[in-house]
Amino acid sequence: MAKRSTIGENPLDAVIQEHPLDTVVPDFSARTGRVQAPPEVDPEVQAHLAELEAGLKTLRAEMTGIKTAAAEVAPLKATMAGLSGEVAGLRREVDQLKAEAAAAKALLAEVTQFKTELAQLRASAGPGDLPFWMRGKKK
Repeated sequence: MAKRSTIGENPLDAVIQEHPLDTVVPDFSARTGRVQAPPEVDPEVQAHLAELEAGLKTLRAEMTGIKTAAAEVAPLKATMAGLSGEVAGLRREVDQLKAEAAAAKALLAEVTQFKTELAQLRASAGPGDLPFWMRGKKK
């Protein structure tokens, strides 16, 4: 069996080689001797930036308005959902009432027909055709 060269050596004790990405780039602006001035910005860019900031402020104001409107709409949506159920119930009641009204119209037509038949019978009947209790008293 061949012996390894690392027997008896702890691999964690090995010297770690430095990697170039591990080094930190020094901050030159933090030096006390030389402070770099920020580069000058073109006035057109500053004007455009001011425009964008003003637009951002108006958009934020509009968003707060939209959020408050959405908060106001949420209870209305719940109310509308409840009302739609009530409307469905009322529609069922209306259909039921329509059916009852049609039945009442049919009964009214029968009553009218019976009244006309009764009037015809009364007109054609003589005094002898009536039963004794419907005839008048004799004088």
